[in-house]
Amino acid sequence: MVVQISNNTYEAKTQEIAKQLLAATREKRSFFAQMRDQMNWDDKILNWAMSNPGLRVQLFRFIDCLPALRSKSEISHHLQEYLTAEAVELPAALKGILNFTNPESMPGQIAAGTVSTAVETLAHKYIAGENLKQVIKTIERLRKDKMAFTLDLLGEAVITEPEAQAYLESYLDLISQLTAEAKNWKTIPEIDQADGETLPVIQASVKLTAFYSQFNPFDDQGSQERVTERIRTLLRHAKEKGAAIHFDMEQYVYKDLTFAILKQILMEEEYRSATEIPLPLKSV
Repeated sequence: MVVQISNNTYEAKTQEIAKQLLAATREKRSFFAQMRDQMNWDDKILNWAMSNPGLRVQLFRFIDCLPALRSKSEISHHLQEYLTAEAVELPAALKGILNFTNPESMPGQIAAGTVSTAVETLAHKYIAGENLKQVIKTIERLRKDKMAFTLDLLGEAVITEPEAQAYLESYLDLISQLTAEAKNWKTIPEIDQADGETLPVIQASVKLTAFYSQFNPFDDQGSQERVTERIRTLLRHAKEKGAAIHFDMEQYVYKDLTFAILKQILMEEEYRSATEIPLPLKSV
Protein backbone atom coordinates (compact mmCIF):
# COMPACT_ATOMS: atom_id res chain seq x y z
CA MET A 1 0.00 0.00 0.00
CA VAL A 2 1.33 3.44 -0.94
CA VAL A 3 0.46 6.42 1.16
CA GLN A 4 0.81 9.81 -0.46
CA ILE A 5 1.86 12.60 1.89
CA SER A 6 1.32 16.19 0.96
CA ASN A 7 4.47 18.14 0.07
CA ASN A 8 3.00 21.10 1.95
CA THR A 9 3.52 19.20 5.22
CA TYR A 10 7.26 18.81 4.61
CA GLU A 11 7.62 22.38 3.38
CA ALA A 12 5.99 23.86 6.47
CA LYS A 13 8.05 21.72 8.82
CA THR A 14 11.29 22.51 6.94
CA GLN A 15 10.69 26.25 7.17
CA GLU A 16 9.83 25.96 10.86
CA ILE A 17 13.11 24.16 11.63
CA ALA A 18 15.10 26.62 9.50
CA LYS A 19 13.62 29.59 11.33
CA GLN A 20 14.46 28.01 14.70
CA LEU A 21 18.06 27.38 13.66
CA LEU A 22 18.45 30.90 12.30
CA ALA A 23 17.04 32.44 15.48
CA ALA A 24 19.34 30.34 17.67
CA THR A 25 22.34 31.30 15.55
CA ARG A 26 21.60 34.99 15.91
CA GLU A 27 21.09 34.74 19.65
CA LYS A 28 24.12 32.61 20.48
CA ARG A 29 26.73 33.72 18.02
CA SER A 30 30.34 33.10 19.02
CA PHE A 31 32.81 35.94 19.29
CA PHE A 32 34.78 34.60 16.33
CA ALA A 33 31.67 34.39 14.16
CA GLN A 34 30.86 38.01 14.94
CA MET A 35 34.45 39.04 14.28
CA ARG A 36 34.46 37.18 10.97
CA ASP A 37 31.32 38.98 9.83
CA GLN A 38 32.81 42.32 10.88
CA MET A 39 35.97 41.60 8.90
CA ASN A 40 33.87 40.70 5.86
CA TRP A 41 32.11 44.06 6.08
CA ASP A 42 35.42 45.85 6.59
CA ASP A 43 36.80 44.13 3.48
CA LYS A 44 33.74 45.12 1.46
CA ILE A 45 34.05 48.75 2.55
CA LEU A 46 37.79 48.77 1.85
CA ASN A 47 37.31 47.17 -1.59
CA TRP A 48 34.66 49.77 -2.40
CA ALA A 49 36.99 52.59 -1.36
CA MET A 50 39.89 51.15 -3.37
CA SER A 51 37.72 50.89 -6.48
CA ASN A 52 37.24 54.68 -6.51
CA PRO A 53 40.56 56.28 -7.55
CA GLY A 54 39.70 59.78 -6.38
CA LEU A 55 38.45 58.55 -3.01
CA ARG A 56 41.42 56.21 -2.58
CA VAL A 57 44.00 58.97 -2.98
CA GLN A 58 42.25 61.44 -0.69
CA LEU A 59 41.39 58.80 1.90
CA PHE A 60 45.02 57.71 2.25
CA ARG A 61 46.12 61.35 2.47
CA PHE A 62 43.66 61.87 5.29
CA ILE A 63 44.72 58.67 7.10
CA ASP A 64 48.38 59.65 6.74
CA CYS A 65 47.87 62.95 8.55
CA LEU A 66 45.30 61.66 11.09
CA PRO A 67 47.84 60.73 13.83
CA ALA A 68 49.12 64.33 13.84
CA LEU A 69 45.65 65.84 14.40
CA ARG A 70 45.11 66.70 18.06
CA SER A 71 41.44 67.62 18.26
CA LYS A 72 38.09 66.67 16.75
CA SER A 73 37.90 70.12 15.18
CA GLU A 74 41.18 69.53 13.33
CA ILE A 75 39.99 66.09 12.26
CA SER A 76 36.65 67.36 10.96
CA HIS A 77 38.37 70.24 9.11
CA HIS A 78 40.80 67.90 7.31
CA LEU A 79 38.08 65.33 6.73
CA GLN A 80 35.93 67.89 4.96
CA GLU A 81 38.89 69.30 3.05
CA TYR A 82 40.05 65.91 1.73
CA LEU A 83 36.77 64.11 1.11
CA THR A 84 34.67 66.87 -0.42
CA ALA A 85 37.01 67.40 -3.37
CA GLU A 86 35.45 67.08 -6.83
CA ALA A 87 37.45 63.94 -7.64
CA VAL A 88 36.02 62.06 -4.65
CA GLU A 89 32.99 59.84 -5.31
CA LEU A 90 30.82 59.48 -2.22
CA PRO A 91 27.24 58.26 -1.69
CA ALA A 92 24.75 61.00 -0.95
CA ALA A 93 24.42 59.86 2.67
CA LEU A 94 28.14 60.27 3.32
CA LYS A 95 28.21 63.64 1.58
CA GLY A 96 25.43 64.70 3.89
CA ILE A 97 27.51 63.79 6.95
CA LEU A 98 30.32 66.02 5.71
CA ASN A 99 28.03 68.92 4.89
CA PHE A 100 28.68 70.88 8.09
CA THR A 101 29.52 74.59 8.03
CA ASN A 102 31.80 74.71 11.07
CA PRO A 103 34.34 72.02 12.12
CA GLU A 104 33.62 72.90 15.76
CA SER A 105 29.88 72.37 15.36
CA MET A 106 28.12 69.31 16.75
CA PRO A 107 27.81 67.65 13.29
CA GLY A 108 31.51 68.26 12.74
CA GLN A 109 32.42 66.74 16.08
CA ILE A 110 30.23 63.69 15.44
CA ALA A 111 31.76 63.18 11.98
CA ALA A 112 35.28 63.41 13.45
CA GLY A 113 34.54 60.90 16.20
CA THR A 114 32.83 58.46 13.85
CA VAL A 115 35.60 58.51 11.25
CA SER A 116 38.43 58.31 13.79
CA THR A 117 36.89 55.22 15.37
CA ALA A 118 36.30 53.60 11.98
CA VAL A 119 39.89 54.23 10.83
CA GLU A 120 41.31 52.89 14.09
CA THR A 121 39.16 49.75 13.88
CA LEU A 122 40.18 49.13 10.28
CA ALA A 123 43.85 49.80 11.03
CA HIS A 124 44.00 47.11 13.72
CA LYS A 125 43.36 44.52 11.01
CA TYR A 126 46.61 45.42 9.31
CA ILE A 127 48.81 46.87 12.08
CA ALA A 128 50.54 44.33 14.32
CA GLY A 129 50.93 46.77 17.18
CA GLU A 130 51.95 50.21 18.38
CA ASN A 131 54.99 48.90 20.28
CA LEU A 132 57.24 45.85 20.37
CA LYS A 133 55.25 44.12 23.12
CA GLN A 134 52.06 44.30 21.04
CA VAL A 135 53.89 43.16 17.90
CA ILE A 136 55.33 40.11 19.65
CA LYS A 137 51.90 39.20 20.98
CA THR A 138 50.44 39.42 17.46
CA ILE A 139 53.26 37.32 16.00
CA GLU A 140 52.86 34.63 18.64
CA ARG A 141 49.14 34.49 17.92
CA LEU A 142 49.83 34.08 14.19
CA ARG A 143 52.42 31.37 14.81
CA LYS A 144 50.00 29.52 17.04
CA ASP A 145 47.71 29.31 14.01
CA LYS A 146 50.68 28.20 11.88
CA MET A 147 50.79 31.44 9.95
CA ALA A 148 54.04 33.03 8.79
CA PHE A 149 54.48 36.80 8.62
CA THR A 150 56.50 39.72 7.34
CA LEU A 151 56.59 43.07 9.13
CA ASP A 152 57.12 46.58 7.92
CA LEU A 153 57.33 49.89 9.75
CA LEU A 154 54.89 52.71 9.09
CA GLY A 155 56.17 56.17 8.25
CA GLU A 156 57.96 55.26 5.01
CA ALA A 157 57.42 58.67 3.40
CA VAL A 158 60.68 60.40 4.33
CA ILE A 159 61.47 63.97 3.30
CA THR A 160 64.80 64.56 5.07
CA GLU A 161 68.03 62.59 5.39
CA PRO A 162 67.78 62.35 9.22
CA GLU A 163 64.37 60.68 8.69
CA ALA A 164 65.85 58.22 6.18
CA GLN A 165 68.67 57.35 8.57
CA ALA A 166 66.24 56.99 11.46
CA TYR A 167 64.13 54.66 9.31
CA LEU A 168 67.16 52.41 8.74
CA GLU A 169 68.08 52.43 12.42
CA SER A 170 64.51 51.54 13.38
CA TYR A 171 64.70 48.44 11.20
CA LEU A 172 68.08 47.45 12.65
CA ASP A 173 66.63 47.76 16.15
CA LEU A 174 63.43 45.88 15.23
CA ILE A 175 65.38 42.98 13.73
CA SER A 176 67.70 42.78 16.75
CA GLN A 177 64.87 42.68 19.25
CA LEU A 178 62.64 40.27 17.33
CA THR A 179 65.41 37.78 16.52
CA ALA A 180 66.36 37.76 20.21
CA GLU A 181 62.74 37.07 21.14
CA ALA A 182 62.43 34.39 18.43
CA LYS A 183 65.03 32.25 20.19
CA ASN A 184 62.31 31.42 22.72
CA TRP A 185 59.83 30.19 20.10
CA LYS A 186 59.34 26.53 19.29
CA THR A 187 59.99 25.44 15.72
CA ILE A 188 56.83 24.95 13.64
CA PRO A 189 57.80 22.80 10.64
CA GLU A 190 54.84 23.97 8.54
CA ILE A 191 56.09 27.58 8.47
CA ASP A 192 59.71 27.41 9.66
CA GLN A 193 61.00 24.82 7.19
CA ALA A 194 60.82 24.23 3.44
CA ASP A 195 62.51 21.64 1.23
CA GLY A 196 64.45 20.35 4.19
CA GLU A 197 65.92 23.76 5.04
CA THR A 198 65.22 26.06 7.98
CA LEU A 199 63.69 29.41 7.04
CA PRO A 200 64.36 32.72 8.82
CA VAL A 201 61.66 33.13 11.44
CA ILE A 202 61.83 36.93 11.35
CA GLN A 203 60.85 38.43 8.01
CA ALA A 204 60.78 42.18 7.38
CA SER A 205 59.58 44.19 4.36
CA VAL A 206 61.05 47.51 3.25
CA LYS A 207 60.57 50.11 0.52
CA LEU A 208 63.65 51.52 -1.18
CA THR A 209 62.19 55.04 -1.35
CA ALA A 210 62.33 55.21 2.46
CA PHE A 211 66.14 54.99 2.49
CA TYR A 212 66.80 58.25 0.64
CA SER A 213 64.79 61.44 0.99
CA GLN A 214 65.49 62.52 -2.62
CA PHE A 215 64.78 59.15 -4.26
CA ASN A 216 64.07 60.08 -7.87
CA PRO A 217 64.17 58.14 -11.18
CA PHE A 218 65.47 61.32 -12.87
CA ASP A 219 68.52 61.16 -10.61
CA ASP A 220 69.04 57.44 -10.86
CA GLN A 221 72.79 57.55 -10.21
CA GLY A 222 72.51 59.75 -7.14
CA SER A 223 69.57 57.75 -5.77
CA GLN A 224 71.37 54.48 -6.39
CA GLU A 225 74.52 55.59 -4.59
CA ARG A 226 72.68 56.81 -1.48
CA VAL A 227 70.26 53.90 -1.21
CA THR A 228 72.69 51.03 -1.83
CA GLU A 229 74.91 51.87 1.14
CA ARG A 230 71.97 51.80 3.54
CA ILE A 231 70.60 48.61 2.01
CA ARG A 232 73.99 46.92 2.41
CA THR A 233 73.94 47.86 6.10
CA LEU A 234 70.46 46.41 6.47
CA LEU A 235 71.28 43.16 4.67
CA ARG A 236 74.48 42.62 6.67
CA HIS A 237 72.60 43.12 9.91
CA ALA A 238 69.77 40.79 8.84
CA LYS A 239 72.27 38.09 7.84
CA GLU A 240 74.09 38.42 11.16
CA LYS A 241 70.83 38.06 13.12
CA GLY A 242 69.32 35.36 10.89
CA ALA A 243 66.45 37.46 9.49
CA ALA A 244 65.16 37.85 5.93
CA ILE A 245 64.43 41.11 4.09
CA HIS A 246 61.69 41.55 1.48
CA PHE A 247 61.87 44.49 -0.92
CA ASP A 248 58.42 45.77 -1.84
CA MET A 249 57.81 46.99 -5.37
CA GLU A 250 56.26 50.47 -5.29
CA GLN A 251 54.78 52.74 -7.95
CA TYR A 252 55.48 51.89 -11.57
CA VAL A 253 57.62 55.00 -11.96
CA TYR A 254 60.13 53.46 -9.51
CA LYS A 255 60.23 50.02 -11.15
CA ASP A 256 63.38 50.38 -13.26
CA LEU A 257 65.35 52.14 -10.52
CA THR A 258 64.28 49.50 -7.98
CA PHE A 259 65.45 46.70 -10.25
CA ALA A 260 68.72 48.52 -10.97
CA ILE A 261 69.53 49.03 -7.28
CA LEU A 262 68.75 45.46 -6.26
CA LYS A 263 70.54 43.99 -9.28
CA GLN A 264 73.67 45.96 -8.42
CA ILE A 265 73.62 44.81 -4.80
CA LEU A 266 72.73 41.17 -5.45
CA MET A 267 75.44 40.81 -8.09
CA GLU A 268 78.11 41.83 -5.56
CA GLU A 269 80.23 38.97 -4.21
CA GLU A 270 78.90 39.46 -0.67
CA TYR A 271 75.28 38.85 -1.69
CA ARG A 272 75.59 36.80 -4.90
CA SER A 273 74.73 33.52 -3.15
CA ALA A 274 71.87 34.93 -1.05
CA THR A 275 68.59 33.04 -1.45
CA GLU A 276 66.40 34.77 1.16
CA ILE A 277 65.86 38.20 -0.48
CA PRO A 278 62.36 38.18 -2.06
CA LEU A 279 61.05 40.98 -4.28
CA PRO A 280 57.22 40.89 -4.27
CA LEU A 281 55.79 42.15 -7.56
CA LYS A 282 52.23 43.25 -8.20
CA SER A 283 50.30 43.73 -11.40
CA VAL A 284 47.80 46.54 -11.94
